[in-house]
Amino acid sequence: MSTAAKEASQMQTAHVLFIDVVGYSKLLVNEQREVLQQLNEVVRSTPQFAKSDAGGKLIRIPSGDGMALAFFQSPEEPVHCAMEIARALKNHPQVRVRMGVHSGPVNQVTDVNDRVNVAGAGINFAQRVMDCADAGHILISKRVADDLAQDTLWQPFLHELGEVEVKHGVKLGVVNLYNAELGNPDVPRRLSSRSAPAKTSVASSSAAQEVPEKSIAVLAFVNMSNDPENEFFSDGIAEEIINALTKIKALRVAARTSSFAFKGKNEDIGEVGRKLKVNTVVEGSVRKAGNRLRVTAQLVNVANGYHLWSERYDRQLEDVFEIQDQIAENIVRALRVVLGEDEKRAIEKTPTENVQAYEYYLRGRQAFHQFRRSGMQYARRMLDRAIEIDPNFVRAHAGIADCCSFLYMYWDASNANLEEAGASSRRALELDSESAEAHISRALALTLRRQYDDARREFESALRLNPILYEAHYFYGRACFTEGKLEEAVSHYRDAWRVRPEDYQAIYLSAEVLVKLGRRDEALEASRLGVKLADAHLELNPDDARAWYLSAGALMRLGQVEEATERARRASTIDPEDSGVLYNVGCVYALAGSTDEALDHLDKAIQNGFGQREWVENDSDWDAVRNKPRFQTLLRKL
Repeated sequence: MSTAAKEASQMQTAHVLFIDVVGYSKLLVNEQREVLQQLNEVVRSTPQFAKSDAGGKLIRIPSGDGMALAFFQSPEEPVHCAMEIARALKNHPQVRVRMGVHSGPVNQVTDVNDRVNVAGAGINFAQRVMDCADAGHILISKRVADDLAQDTLWQPFLHELGEVEVKHGVKLGVVNLYNAELGNPDVPRRLSSRSAPAKTSVASSSAAQEVPEKSIAVLAFVNMSNDPENEFFSDGIAEEIINALTKIKALRVAARTSSFAFKGKNEDIGEVGRKLKVNTVVEGSVRKAGNRLRVTAQLVNVANGYHLWSERYDRQLEDVFEIQDQIAENIVRALRVVLGEDEKRAIEKTPTENVQAYEYYLRGRQAFHQFRRSGMQYARRMLDRAIEIDPNFVRAHAGIADCCSFLYMYWDASNANLEEAGASSRRALELDSESAEAHISRALALTLRRQYDDARREFESALRLNPILYEAHYFYGRACFTEGKLEEAVSHYRDAWRVRPEDYQAIYLSAEVLVKLGRRDEALEASRLGVKLADAHLELNPDDARAWYLSAGALMRLGQVEEATERARRASTIDPEDSGVLYNVGCVYALAGSTDEALDHLDKAIQNGFGQREWVENDSDWDAVRNKPRFQTLLRKL
């Protein structure tokens, strides 16, 4: 590189989309010019191009018969852009293109006139992938496909073509991206001798997630009854609809914690969609008077506020299950989601035949979500009442097991809670061995009893029944951590985050494990993302002590001691006697080097019922004080 040119270069990873006009050389000069002009206009009009270009994270690389676009944030960007281009070109049938995508290193060069260009393997391999394609194909490298496949919404688009030699003996895995609406399903001619396409496998990735086209949030339904106590019922109906929709693999559903944060707020639907990163929102109301029930529900398009579907149900109280099923089915139909037979059975499954038992169950669930000792105790009483009425109520048995497990973990580490968690989870599975939620309850109870092999089998069963169930991935990660299986813990935490991209907990806990594994750079990256996600959560839930203290720990790792300490104090103010708050604020002080304050908090947490010795033994936050005599004394109390 010449000194006179004063060029500066920087090697980095780019996510490259290479576009080629098919049959370009056979066109007349004026036809070539017109085709390229149309292609350029189409590309520039796509939302992804505009978004990346406005953010300064896109470089356009001219090519004689097409163009290349280098994106610098995530592998989803060029694929989104390719899909948007393919859709737009349906209105320009004379412009026939093929596209290739690859992620790889590029050298970014800026000359004295501030002109930027890029070159390198990332560009070259993207072109090689594209060279395998015919008109209409969007081919991506296996590396990009593995990143995309972490999000289950991408998986139906990905069809593996196998490995191909692209140039000079270099081999690349190639994947065809298509569905019923876009792309070319035919095997490219140069690969036609290969076997039929198959879906690509899933590999590890922490790529940022875009808003999926089929994404939804169900807001808390408004209680229109004269009795304000009936709010448990309106909340429960909305939660049941959320639970039904989360069983559908092609649909991303915002978590209850996030969507219910808008309860009682008159927020614009567009703002709700932006904050929850969804394209559609369900809102509704419930009026319950004696044995009569009126439920209204509507599905709204976030982009324009239009109703995609709405309905009012005037029924008897015992029809509540049918109403919930119909709402879920109508939402699925409006979003044009195709259900598998197992998904149909899952959303149609009635939890109990007894409405009174169901009401007690909903009361218990509402109290359970408070995640306080008194709430857990009240929830258990309500669930006990539900089982007295319907002894075969699977969800109520699993709910009791969960209440006892959490009481044991955070507030009352007694043998009574441990035994009841085991008995209730066992009974739930005896009643329904195909309930993923029951398998999770059983796995959690077994983990607390240190029966790790048995717990692992239950987690695997839950994931077999519902591979996109957040709780299965999250608690599997926690179980692996307490067992000391750190690599597996990281993997399951990341899977939990991919299922629920707004989740701050799993990504934060993965950072904690990465520290213990000595993977400092990854830990810092996860900590930064954890803070960002926690901040978004706190914007909606400012009184969530857990988000305050977990983000405090992340900030402490990032060296932002003053802000971390302030967040820890904020958590303590919200719930000063909670053992989980005391424990985690103690972790923050341990990271800050405030040994006495850290151990004081740990001591009080144990006094208030904290009962997870294996967790403390593996928690890297305590490494700086682990050899202190007082720490060892406290550990023996657990």
